[in-house]
Amino acid sequence: MFRDETNLAASPHLWQEIEQGLTRSRWLVVMASPLAAASPWVQQEIRWWLTHRSADTLLIGWTDGTLFWDSERAGFDWSRTDALPKQEMERAFDAEPRWVDLRWLRSPEQASAADPRLVECVAEFVAPLTGKSKDELIGDHVRRHRQTRRLVKTTLAALTVLFLLAVAGGVTAYTQRNAARAQTLVAQSRQLVAEASSIRDAQPDLARQLLVQAYRLAPTAEAVGALVDSYAMPRVVHGRGLVRAAAAYSSRGLLAVADDGLRLFDPTRGTQPIFTTSMKRQATAVAFSPDGKQLALGGANGTVWLMDVTEGSRLRALAETPGVRDRREVRVLVFTSGGQLVAMTWKTGAILDVSDPAQPRSLGPLPDYPVAASPSGDLIVTEERDAGGAYLGHLRLWTVSGSARPRPVATVASPPVDVSETPQRAVFSPDGPLLAIASEDSRVSLWDVADPARPVARADLYTQSRFGIYSVAFSPDATTLATGDSDGTVALWDVSDPLRPRSGARLSGHTTTVGGLAFSPDGHTVASTDAYDTLLDDGTGGRAVRLWAVSGSERTSTFTTLPAEGTFPPAFSPDSRIVAAGGEPTTLWRVDGTGAPRLLSTVETVNPGGQAAAFGTDGRTLFSGMPLKAWDMTDPTHPRLLTRGAARKVGAKSLAVNPVLPLAAARSSPGDRAQVWDIGDTTRPTLLGTLDSPGNGHQNLAFSPDGTLLAAPTQTGGIRLWWVARHAPPRPAGDLPTAKGTRALAFGPQGRTLLVGDETGTISTWDVSRPGRPVRQGVSTRHTGAITGLAFHPGGELMATAGLDGRIRLWDVRNPARPVEVTALSDGGLYPHATVGFSPDGRLLAVSDSAGTRLWTVDRTGILQQLCAESPRITPDQWAQYLPDRPYDPPCS
Repeated sequence: MFRDETNLAASPHLWQEIEQGLTRSRWLVVMASPLAAASPWVQQEIRWWLTHRSADTLLIGWTDGTLFWDSERAGFDWSRTDALPKQEMERAFDAEPRWVDLRWLRSPEQASAADPRLVECVAEFVAPLTGKSKDELIGDHVRRHRQTRRLVKTTLAALTVLFLLAVAGGVTAYTQRNAARAQTLVAQSRQLVAEASSIRDAQPDLARQLLVQAYRLAPTAEAVGALVDSYAMPRVVHGRGLVRAAAAYSSRGLLAVADDGLRLFDPTRGTQPIFTTSMKRQATAVAFSPDGKQLALGGANGTVWLMDVTEGSRLRALAETPGVRDRREVRVLVFTSGGQLVAMTWKTGAILDVSDPAQPRSLGPLPDYPVAASPSGDLIVTEERDAGGAYLGHLRLWTVSGSARPRPVATVASPPVDVSETPQRAVFSPDGPLLAIASEDSRVSLWDVADPARPVARADLYTQSRFGIYSVAFSPDATTLATGDSDGTVALWDVSDPLRPRSGARLSGHTTTVGGLAFSPDGHTVASTDAYDTLLDDGTGGRAVRLWAVSGSERTSTFTTLPAEGTFPPAFSPDSRIVAAGGEPTTLWRVDGTGAPRLLSTVETVNPGGQAAAFGTDGRTLFSGMPLKAWDMTDPTHPRLLTRGAARKVGAKSLAVNPVLPLAAARSSPGDRAQVWDIGDTTRPTLLGTLDSPGNGHQNLAFSPDGTLLAAPTQTGGIRLWWVARHAPPRPAGDLPTAKGTRALAFGPQGRTLLVGDETGTISTWDVSRPGRPVRQGVSTRHTGAITGLAFHPGGELMATAGLDGRIRLWDVRNPARPVEVTALSDGGLYPHATVGFSPDGRLLAVSDSAGTRLWTVDRTGILQQLCAESPRITPDQWAQYLPDRPYDPPCS
């Protein structure tokens, strides 16, 4: 093949090569076009071919220009033909030659073997070359093309099969590897949860870090349960130097810790101080005034400082006074309700008038060897010693009246060793009538001193420790007594009946003697302080204060308990900022997370039996009672009655508000039939219909999230689904087969799942996508008594249940066919007849029972953040101990 640019000069050497190529060829194909016709090379090649070969072996491919054969003249019409050289081709053919029209082929993209025009053209050229007909060539081409396609398809199919097998093998291997990794992560997560549980009291900071890492590895049911229950772990306030004084709580909830300085904490904000200051002289005792506005600090030289803590985060010095004459270390400070401050050293003490805290004045000294003062300030307890200071084995009670000198009134048998060895071995109950005295024989004696002249022994409490009990403290309501012993254990006792005290939880975490104890003003936290032993401590060891969440004499994982009376279901406002609790009466509380819950108001309750309440979807209306009445909650501190008409007769025992439509369902009492109301006009709710639904329970009416269905018990204890709409009576939609003795109902947030709790303690999940044909998905029988409370978390992954067995359980229901118990929430006892409810934002779980409404935090993100905020980062050595196969990657970084 030779490409002629038309502007090349003829070269004898080049022509020799072309001529050799022509000599070896049997056919000459001329691509006819005006450019080719003008080319000297093309002209010379044609002349050579016609001289040495026959015109019968010359083929023409017409690519451009004009070719016109004149049949009459038996030659080309050269007046119209410009695609061939006239001189060379004028007498070449006696008859019209064969040519192939290729003018349509203009670009390489058109040269496709699948184009029939190209196949036709190629066949035109190849037929004379091979001596075969064009049809035969095209047929052969088609057969070969089909064979090639079949071969290609077979090859592709084989390659595809091999590829799919390889992919399947790879996917299987990948899936198996991921499954193995997931199983490994799950196993490690569960192991970390177990490890955290085993050290949660002794090393709560590390336990918090392990829990966060466990959830990070795999959010197993065990990890989720441990997170929700993590509030039961003690929070730690690390000391600076030596904590010489027991921590003290103010009536406003502030915690003061005196060590190398003074720090104030707001426990609702975590364990970071809101105020800190260094002190020139170390404080050895600390106490708050009853109103929480003043703070008293005792010094090592008998000095007493008074400070104003009204603002909390800013302290203002009020006065400094040499409170005790012997200039010894102040060991005990007691503010009295009468505006006095009692300061005690080991040998003596003084009573100060601090009614004007800027100018305190001494009212006189205390008898020698004082050990305790009553909160009212009218009783003092001292040790009896001889002239040489030897302990005589009993205590003396003194009465104090005004500015008169204390007067002895009685003696009390006490342990054989002196009580004054530690500051908190003798304390009065907050209401005064009980005196608790601890000893080195691991015993606490309770005395009734309501009549100081005739103290009466009530009971002795015994614990097991090596060197006895060093500190005691009463809860604010005087029903719980905490003791701290030499082994670092805090024991809780129920002393609501002093004649028959009951032992409660044992809190073991300190590595040294518990030297101080203090209850928070709500009684739900007890602070325990490491002791300072002048004989064993060298002054270099750090000290800490542990804050334990308690409920009565037991531990708890709740962060607070609302003192609301009644077991009616807690009802949250749509924005989750307010909860209506109790029902006997209904009380409204602000629970927006900006601080401790705060009582806003009380809603009218019609009878001693109480009432259920529920918020409307607008968040500004609260419904209660039978017939229904609405309250305007625009200002929740002053609810305003909206409904006019006849007075209510009874309080609704079960009440549900439709989340979409202005409808409500209510039942007045067990055995009565449920009613459906149109509440579009809050001034006059309208009764739409009465259901054949007597029922028994506070949470057995439930609307679906889309507002179209109502689930309610039937006369026989089963469950019926009802179609509901505004301005129309409810219509039956379907029954749940096999459901019996229904006590509680709850729809999932997607509306396809219905939870059912019955009188046997069974919890079942049902798919009600087709109300006419509901399908049971799963069953659990963990409760041993009737289900009294049931609630679905807004996220759809958790549910909470309560039963007559007194247990509060949390469940993982991501797979409705297999509910998995996450945890049995700890709250220091059993709570039958409880009801439950989640806040709409998924942050809180509320449980109402006869002892109040308890609140748990169930927001996993918030819990994880709190755990990280309350604990230092896990160290590389700790990481290597618990996660040796993983590179160091702390979870709270």
